[in-house]
Amino acid sequence: MRTSNFKVFKRFCLVSISALLLNSCYNEPQFLGNNLIPDDDKYAVKTDTLFELSSYTIQEDSISTFLFSYGMIGFVNSEIFGTTKGGFVGRYLTPESTEGYGGSTAKPDSIFFYFSPVSHYGDSSKTLTIKVHELTDTMVLWEPYNALKSIEGHYNPTPLFTFTYKGGQKNLKLPIDTSFARYLMDSTALTNYKLFYTKYKGLYISCNDLLGEGGVAYTLPTTSLVISLYYHYNKIFDGKDSVFNKVKYFNFSGSRFFHYQHDLSKANPTKSIKNLNDTITQDSVFYVQNLGGVYGRINLDGVTQWVDSMPIIINKAELLIGKHTPETTTPDTIAKDLTLGFKINKDWATNQKGNRYIYSSKYRPYSEDYSFNITQHLQRLLEGELEDKSLYVFSSNETGISRVVLHSGSNNSRKMKLRLTYTKLR
Repeated sequence: MRTSNFKVFKRFCLVSISALLLNSCYNEPQFLGNNLIPDDDKYAVKTDTLFELSSYTIQEDSISTFLFSYGMIGFVNSEIFGTTKGGFVGRYLTPESTEGYGGSTAKPDSIFFYFSPVSHYGDSSKTLTIKVHELTDTMVLWEPYNALKSIEGHYNPTPLFTFTYKGGQKNLKLPIDTSFARYLMDSTALTNYKLFYTKYKGLYISCNDLLGEGGVAYTLPTTSLVISLYYHYNKIFDGKDSVFNKVKYFNFSGSRFFHYQHDLSKANPTKSIKNLNDTITQDSVFYVQNLGGVYGRINLDGVTQWVDSMPIIINKAELLIGKHTPETTTPDTIAKDLTLGFKINKDWATNQKGNRYIYSSKYRPYSEDYSFNITQHLQRLLEGELEDKSLYVFSSNETGISRVVLHSGSNNSRKMKLRLTYTKLR
């Protein structure tokens, strides 16, 4: 028993001594919770919400609407943007010959023009006078981009026919003189499309100006601008001279475009656009109008120079543009969506659909502004990929009346700004 107790005691002493030795060799770590990266390599994230930018208003030469399926016909007058008139230019493809059509016995009975708007902007209680002219110059069909700037001198000033339209009316079916139908039924021209267009070059649809502020414009699909031709022809059937009645429909499936004219000089002088096309003098606001009116240019030169002066990595770049009030006299035309575009080698950058607008934003009523994430664009600028250090502001609406007044970088009440979240090397 003594030997056993001595062994237990001996083991206890050895364990105790080992524990004391281990405790004397171990100390609590002093580095927990501290930075593991040396001071020279530290990173810090910071947000700067006060970076101000310069912005200007630029007048657009024209907008390409070639082969658009929808567009506007009408007249709208704004105290700020002046007048906007929408029209349409188009031609019909040579129709395929069918039995009796264009034959020596074929005769037109009646011909109708259909006008079927799908929506409107402005005061639909106003009566719009619409004129349909015959084109006299095929240049507007083969070179539509040049014709977008001016249609004058390319059509017969005496209308083929005129009609009026007022909101609430049903779709119109308008009779045309049957002499016009003979162009469409020429048997020789039907076999040669070039000869066909020497007889029938196309139509130009426009409207009269409206007095006073406001006005009205109608949205139309090109498929609603249809001509229907009713005709008959004779044919020997079962040994008898028989009469057959037919109808043929024509639509603008060939060359077509919507034609928009803006006159900024008709604006109220006290509310009109100031410093137009001036990229040196910055106003407290800048302006955006669709349909080839005006757009905004935002200069990012100062941002790139500031970033170049310190080593940083951009995590997020948010462009905030506030909406200025009061707006125009037609509240239903205020732009609900805006888009940003930029240039590569002096040409507009385009997306997969071929549109020049790249970054988009919806209007935020709670903050009364538009927010754009331009992180990728700013990174491309900093890497020297883009020579043009500007962004261009447009309305997203390409088929209706849309415009807005925006705060610039020099606005005293609410400036346009760039919110940067970045990692700074220090």
